[in-house]
Amino acid sequence: MAARPAAATHADRLWAILDDYECWPGIRLVGADGEEAAWLIAQLGDLGLQQRCLELLEIAVEGGDAPPAHLAALLDRVRMAEGREQVYGTQFVASDVDTLEPWPIAAPETVDARRQRVGLPPLAQQQADMNRRYRS
Repeated sequence: MAARPAAATHADRLWAILDDYECWPGIRLVGADGEEAAWLIAQLGDLGLQQRCLELLEIAVEGGDAPPAHLAALLDRVRMAEGREQVYGTQFVASDVDTLEPWPIAAPETVDARRQRVGLPPLAQQQADMNRRYRS
């Protein structure tokens, strides 16, 4: 996931949607592409937007209106921004010139079981994929 901030106009529009509908813009409201776009904007938004989205995204996932992997990634991103360990190991940081490592993970011995429950590949596979893309 890119580290650049969301465009202000997109972030403002997502805030307006959250305020107007008081729910996550899930698949039933905006379709799969719209839900994916909202999630990407949230991932790149400021911490306040991410926290607001996280609350509403959790409800959407429980109702089957958003992919659980989106909640996992946003939760990890918020925890990382707050300086806390991540739960699912979705967020990576540069550890040296050409290697990415996951941000610290709570209970790393069970992270693959948590990842499997939300539809994510094993951590080692994601790390290999991330490093392959990072080096190219």
